[in-house]
Amino acid sequence: MKHLPREHQRAYITFYLRLFEGEQFLGFIIDISREGIKLLSEMPLAQDKEYSLKMKVPSSLEWQGRKDVDRHIQFSARCIWSKHDYVDKDFYISGFNFTEFKEEDQSIIHAMIAQYRIP
Repeated sequence: MKHLPREHQRAYITFYLRLFEGEQFLGFIIDISREGIKLLSEMPLAQDKEYSLKMKVPSSLEWQGRKDVDRHIQFSARCIWSKHDYVDKDFYISGFNFTEFKEEDQSIIHAMIAQYRIP
């Protein structure tokens, strides 16, 4: 299957961000773009399923107007694909497209891309 070129390039980040569905830990975000994320997990995720997700926000990122104990953002994303990691078959890599975001949380995503991307 041939993929269309990305409108926004993914940014490989300098450390992994934790991702949850409710209280269940799903895995670590290993790269991110304005359109979606790539997740490293210990289990395959359901393709074509829309997930309600919560991402922990790094303490080094500015967090104005919010309680520090609530350092997370919530959003919805659809799992587009999920497959074994080609380096370590004990893990899975899954690609997600964002489907719903609060506007103020989108700005946090953009700030994380700018601050934590690997040059």
